[in-house]
Amino acid sequence: MRQQIDCAVLVLEAHANWMPQTLKVAQAGLARIRLHYLDWEAGQDLEVEEDRVVHLPVHAIAQAGVSLRRFDVCLLPVSIDSLGWTRQALAAIPRGPFLPIVGVFRDLKSAAMQDLLELGLADFVRLPLCPDEFRARLLATVARVPRMGSLRESDHPGQAAWLQAVGILPAIEHASVPPTSMPEAPKLMPRRNLGGRPLRTAVQSQATEPGQNLNTPSLLAATRSFRDTKAALIERFEKDYLERALERAQGNIAMAARASSKHRRAFWALMRKYEIDAEQYRVEDL
Repeated sequence: MRQQIDCAVLVLEAHANWMPQTLKVAQAGLARIRLHYLDWEAGQDLEVEEDRVVHLPVHAIAQAGVSLRRFDVCLLPVSIDSLGWTRQALAAIPRGPFLPIVGVFRDLKSAAMQDLLELGLADFVRLPLCPDEFRARLLATVARVPRMGSLRESDHPGQAAWLQAVGILPAIEHASVPPTSMPEAPKLMPRRNLGGRPLRTAVQSQATEPGQNLNTPSLLAATRSFRDTKAALIERFEKDYLERALERAQGNIAMAARASSKHRRAFWALMRKYEIDAEQYRVEDL
């Protein structure tokens, strides 16, 4: 477990009458959780209509994506007054890896809650707040999101071999570990479409010239930055994992989520992120 979790809190004037008191109540469950207040509305000349409840542009969160990376999670308070702005702000966040956002809901109906989850919220808590539940949800949210640094080259040869087998890491010709000491990688059957033909991998689909091998480390390093390469590896791993889980479960999302030890809502959110349709994995009775 991490020694400390850095939690950003978006401070909005529209919630000044209830959010400070909410965080005061939550203080009992904030052991090893450090709050960082983001008061973006203060002291800035923002081009926003004065009659708006939230004095921030709807793309403010999306534009702050890089600066938010130093945190582990972000708290986003939402009330009836700020619901419209929150919907637009979440919709403006681009697809791909982003800081997980947990909503703090006040007086919202179930339809609004579901709408915000579909727009990208990782989880939420409702008022009146329970400190223990608040802490548990924050910890669970952070634990579900892989850290970017976790994709560095593994010290365990078996893990590296498995990642190479599924196409996540490029094959390394001159490994420092003797072949006799490397555990056997899991045997994976090639995926096939409904016609029985093997599916092309993402790397094969990206090849532009005959004989070009996009799996080589030198080409990956030459064509992408370090950050973009890590993000691409995460996306490729998540998409491949979801497709294999759905294939094993024959398109049953609930069964695939249970087999993956993920909450069904989080599993479905990843499917939506990568535009994966479970229908194509369902087997019709002939």
